[in-house]
Amino acid sequence: MKRFLLIAAVLTIATACNSKVNETSWSKTISGDMTTTNAESGEDFVDTANVIIATSDITKPFLNINIEGVRFVAMMPEVNFELANVPFKLYPSDDRNDPLYGSWAVAEDAIVPTVGGVSREEYTLHNFRASIFDDGVTLDFDVNFGGVIFHARFGKNETLQSWEAEFNASATVAINPGEQAMTSTDDLKVLFFQPNLSKQVATITFKDIRFVAMMPEITFVLKDVPFSYSEDGSSRLFNVATIVPAINNAPMEQYTITQLRGTVTNSAMLLDFKMEQMNASVSISGY
Repeated sequence: MKRFLLIAAVLTIATACNSKVNETSWSKTISGDMTTTNAESGEDFVDTANVIIATSDITKPFLNINIEGVRFVAMMPEVNFELANVPFKLYPSDDRNDPLYGSWAVAEDAIVPTVGGVSREEYTLHNFRASIFDDGVTLDFDVNFGGVIFHARFGKNETLQSWEAEFNASATVAINPGEQAMTSTDDLKVLFFQPNLSKQVATITFKDIRFVAMMPEITFVLKDVPFSYSEDGSSRLFNVATIVPAINNAPMEQYTITQLRGTVTNSAMLLDFKMEQMNASVSISGY
């Protein structure tokens, strides 16, 4: 992406020197799979599509995005969605290890596409998210088709759509905090998995955790944990009132977690939470 900005600067100078030259336009065509999920039935449909990203002036933060060959079900004829003047920002991260470092990011609540030159409000794309980077494009949006909501995802490179990190961590557990507290410390592993970079939810796994010394080691899984990004995009911030962990895919309400707070980067993590039924406070840090 940095080379695009350099090209923009060079072309701007060239344009200033020769008013007849205007080469600040740029475009990219990506072919890949589009997966659409029927929100009612949960069924997936996968088909190929082309995404064309273009701008007439790369010094301005607007893109034209054409999605060619869109189908939500097998019997649907192919439709081309044209999205004009979509605003974008530089992906908010200065972490060179982030898969989307240096990319362009789009986040719009609703975009009305043009189909065949006609604006089609019935095909409004909701929760539209896109990432445009050197090697590909990812798209994520919801659309109402035939009275059914479909969730669509497009991506050329599946590995660039997810994020995961594993930490060697230490858990400090205080039972009856503030009274006759009983404190213990134990080592564990903490795994984070964000299956789709355009969806701000993650799975957190506490592997081999225990809350008192005589307790056997268990593995907790917190599914679909929402988070936000820090202002610079380098950290994932967790702030969840209540969540029920699972053990072997079974929800364990007796271990309900409250006041989950934490910060996670690619190199460090810190989480704090309470387990009210055990009257316990837990703090976990790792690198």
